[in-house]
Amino acid sequence: MRNFPLFPDQASSFAGQVDTLYAVLIGLSLLFGGVLPFIILFLMVRYHRSNKAVDRMNQVHSNLALELTWSGIPLLLVMGVFFWGAFLYVHIRTPPKQTLEVYVIGKQWMWHVQHPNGKRENNELHVPINRPVRLIMTSQDVIHSFYLPSFRVKQDVLPGRYTSMWFEATRPGEYHLFCAEYCGTEHSLMVGRVVALSMADYERWLVTPGEVILPDGSSGVAAAPPVLVPAQGDPMALVGEQLFTSLGCAGCHRMDGAGIGPSLQGLYGSQERMSDGSVITADENYLRTSILNPGAQIVAGYQNVMPSYAGQLGEDQINQLIAYIKSLSDGGTGAMSGGASSGSGTSTSGTSGGATGGGATPSFDAALAAQGKQVFTNLGCAGCHRSDGAGIGPALEKLYNSEVRLADGSVVTADEAYLIESIRNAAAKVVEGYQPVMPVYGNQISDDQVRQLVEYIKSLGD
Repeated sequence: MRNFPLFPDQASSFAGQVDTLYAVLIGLSLLFGGVLPFIILFLMVRYHRSNKAVDRMNQVHSNLALELTWSGIPLLLVMGVFFWGAFLYVHIRTPPKQTLEVYVIGKQWMWHVQHPNGKRENNELHVPINRPVRLIMTSQDVIHSFYLPSFRVKQDVLPGRYTSMWFEATRPGEYHLFCAEYCGTEHSLMVGRVVALSMADYERWLVTPGEVILPDGSSGVAAAPPVLVPAQGDPMALVGEQLFTSLGCAGCHRMDGAGIGPSLQGLYGSQERMSDGSVITADENYLRTSILNPGAQIVAGYQNVMPSYAGQLGEDQINQLIAYIKSLSDGGTGAMSGGASSGSGTSTSGTSGGATGGGATPSFDAALAAQGKQVFTNLGCAGCHRSDGAGIGPALEKLYNSEVRLADGSVVTADEAYLIESIRNAAAKVVEGYQPVMPVYGNQISDDQVRQLVEYIKSLGD
């Protein structure tokens, strides 16, 4: 079927299943709509009353077995197709627990995409093959529809709420992206492409700076790491944390639960009881509603004192805040894609996150460690590698000389060579449980700075 011009490539894990079901439906349609009418027509002509040559003796007026057969076979076929389609639909609509989460904003007439590490693109979507990808989508204006024919997925994108879909690309290549919902005069121009890459190529692409157009129409060049302050190319959760702080949210939503607003630690994915007694799941739509219209759903035990941010935040800022809140939850790692199975963290080290044991307290150069702490802070690493383990990168305490499990199942010792390699090329050894969103610093920081960073990480051994 792939070579038939009416069918696009099969480039996702369930494209073949969808096509098989579709082929069965076509076959049944041809059988009941194409073959049976000719049989009926033949019998009508043969046994027409004008045909005197037909033997009409011993006519059968009732045959229970025949009636059950012609009723039972279609029933079994119809119910079989129904359950087959239902199970396939549930499979397509239920993403795995470990997915790479990408945020999509639709607007007239453009698709704007932001990856967890802050990388942005327009009318393009780069994804790794053999890795489930979940798109979290919203519209900035009217209803759009995100359609990937080669992946056999399509999902309406609605203003004022999030919808999502997932897929797993299986073949490297470029594939069409369409808006399948009429959205205005230039609807036909709202097209793009999906680029499926190997994991290594995808990780290299993630850290390559390039020109972007933001959802508000402004353009610029994504800053190449390292950066001293959060910028449009920084990890989404890191920018969301800065936005969270600048808006004064931290004063009310204290992590120890002592604020006038509920703590956000572990909120995402949890069951929350409202003041009216109802219980809801704290998913992306709940978080969005709570930011833009906090009075709509009041958490039990708290008063309606939070201001509404409707009209004050752009769609990308809302996405960044949600990514930060998700990063505070063990059950949904937010920008780290809901517990993605591989990665290296997102800050200067990106080395652990799977440390399985601590070694003896290492010796270190105190002067270099102090300088390394300053470099660590200036590069923004502290926003991802939080000491409480709630960041989108792993905590670095007691990392040095510990055993670290990688995404490929191997275990390595976090010695100096490992730390240096993880700083220079974070994608070289991907740590189990973390997404490859850390920038590759390469030669962008000096050997002295690398040594200082290593000494600082060693100083965290105890």
